[in-house]
Amino acid sequence: MPALLKLLLAYILAAQLGLLLLVAYLGVVRREALPEGAWVGLLLLAFLFGLLGVVLALAWGWA
Repeated sequence: MPALLKLLLAYILAAQLGLLLLVAYLGVVRREALPEGAWVGLLLLAFLFGLLGVVLALAWGWA
């Protein structure tokens, strides 16, 4: 499998995992609706988790 594809898959997996953890946390802790514009923070968090996944993939030699 090409290295770029592996990095892309690591990015997507890490971003989805980050969003899943955040949504689970918000479901347990926060009962009211999110404020308007909160989706920007959710997307930023997914982006940062994705980058962390790529860095970890590179550090551990998965790509």
